[in-house]
Amino acid sequence: MSIKQQLFFVKRHKTFWLIITLIAFVLLAELSGALQRLNAPVYNYFSQLQSEKHSDVVVIEADALVFEHDQLVYSLLEHNPKAIIVVSDSKLTHIEDERVFYPRPENNLCLSELKAWLGYTIQINHQKNANCDSLWSLIFPENNLAHSPLLSFALDIHALPKFNSKRVQSNDLLAGQVTDKLILISQTNQSFGLPIRAPKLVNEVNSIYIHAYVAHNLIEKTLISPVSDNLSLIIQLTSVILLLVLYQKVSFNLGIIVASLLSLTWLVLCFFVMTGMNIFLPAAEGVILNFITLFWVFLSAKWVEEDDLKRLINNIRQKMSGRYLPKSFTDQSTPWDSIIQLINQQLALDKSILLARLEGDHRLYEIRAINCHLSDIHEMRRDYERAPYSDAIKAFGTVKITRPFFKALEEEEAQYIVPLMYAGDIRGFWAMTITPDERFNEAAFIKNVNRFANQVGELLFHYRVFETQGKAESNAITRLLTLNLAKPLSQQIKHSINEMEQKLTTLEHVFNQIRSASVLFNLFGQVVQTNHALEQLAKQHHLPIFEMTALDLLCKVSDLDHENAKGKLRYLTLHKGEIYLPVQLDEQQFVLNVRTIESSEEKSSAGEPFEVGGILFEFINLSELMSQIHQDDDKTGLLSDNNTEKHNNAESEASN
Repeated sequence: MSIKQQLFFVKRHKTFWLIITLIAFVLLAELSGALQRLNAPVYNYFSQLQSEKHSDVVVIEADALVFEHDQLVYSLLEHNPKAIIVVSDSKLTHIEDERVFYPRPENNLCLSELKAWLGYTIQINHQKNANCDSLWSLIFPENNLAHSPLLSFALDIHALPKFNSKRVQSNDLLAGQVTDKLILISQTNQSFGLPIRAPKLVNEVNSIYIHAYVAHNLIEKTLISPVSDNLSLIIQLTSVILLLVLYQKVSFNLGIIVASLLSLTWLVLCFFVMTGMNIFLPAAEGVILNFITLFWVFLSAKWVEEDDLKRLINNIRQKMSGRYLPKSFTDQSTPWDSIIQLINQQLALDKSILLARLEGDHRLYEIRAINCHLSDIHEMRRDYERAPYSDAIKAFGTVKITRPFFKALEEEEAQYIVPLMYAGDIRGFWAMTITPDERFNEAAFIKNVNRFANQVGELLFHYRVFETQGKAESNAITRLLTLNLAKPLSQQIKHSINEMEQKLTTLEHVFNQIRSASVLFNLFGQVVQTNHALEQLAKQHHLPIFEMTALDLLCKVSDLDHENAKGKLRYLTLHKGEIYLPVQLDEQQFVLNVRTIESSEEKSSAGEPFEVGGILFEFINLSELMSQIHQDDDKTGLLSDNNTEKHNNAESEASN
């Protein structure tokens, strides 16, 4: 496939544009710096994890620097420090010594300016001051500050040597504490300043400490270089593309675990790169884009999948619209209409009244009347803990009622009542009347009614379970908390698939009940469908039906050779014909009917090259057919008197 064709293919897919949108989002976020501020807390956390306990920088604060300056500096010079830097805006006497520095514009010396970096004042400004030279460049000529590095705060603030000027003047210092050290002297800040915006210095207000960290970084060569914007953009785009590939191959639950592990690995890598190589990678941006990509892939896949599922549901509904499918018993608004239809079809009763149990109570109420009216009930009691209802419950079946239950009974009309219950749960009662004749068998009648009552009780029990679950699921609060206010696609698909499964199961069951052993092959000779009779036939005569083609089966069961069998199949395929062949399998005689099945008007995605959907082999068992004919002849008059009497008794029992 050419690049042009591939581009045309992906442009039609919604996911392609979603990926383009994600890449555009990454570009916009990086160029605008929207995600860069998230790096500051990570940098602060990394600084807190580090802990250095030694520094060659000493900070001395004087309560009255103007008056203490001379004596303080001379006292320090006696200990041979590396350098003394006096930071003050006051006019002080300059002590002429090559180790003493007064960074002020009039002295043509100044400390490097610090600028804000993501809310922290920790980045050295690389721009050279036109009015003065950098003191740090003079003291540390080997260090290049042109790339605007970040300060490292690995040094603990309590590990930075700090003294008061009075302690120095009283000689309360060890020589090792100031010898060959870089000393910064400033006026004590009386807590009137603002806190320093830097890690580990949030409780300090004297800016001398931030300059002390600059000096410490220059001495230890631990200044941190941030990754350039261009390199950061390349890293993020590459990561997003790789993550897009990864997250499309895993499920969302597994993706959460993978994203968490990758984020943790990335943060650990950034920490060791920062501490070992003095380079700060975009740590927080990598974590955020990692999870954004995961959710982007998930939402994009769900969006596309939802559209596909909607099309699938519509296709299923269109295919099922032309096929009659009765509504399921549990999906009906009331179960009693179907139950009445069942009773009317199967039993010849004079009158029937159905009563239902009031939920949470032992009272009953009338539901339906058949061949009478609900007002025809003479029995005023509606409590199933009392007779005649309790008698039926104790008997676990049909009992005859001796006291009047119905009004206007005929002289010979008998009354019966049976409980409708399942698993000990009483769902209602069924009262009925019947006028016996000379063929009436009460025991058979009660047996048949009990069977029907048990089935009706089970139906009502399951209907109640589904109804209770439906009410719980349809509760507004429950649906709100489960994001189920609108009917989800999963339920719609489940309903559609259940309809197809019900239809398919019915067709398979009907096909299995066909007595003729039947097998359907497609045009390529592969088995598509068999019924139960064919499987029994194959097992009985050792036919490996699923390893045989249509040609193999035709040659196996008939006297045709391969060439003649191919001709028959060719004729069937091209002319949609039908043939009959005699078949002898062991001692059984069959007629093999081979015919074509026309292809469906609804073409499948695979396509079919001919107007034939398959080839059906049907084995008609003549031996079994002739045996059945003889049995039917015997039933009409050739049976003995004893067998005829048994047959009539069975039919009479069923009719009662």
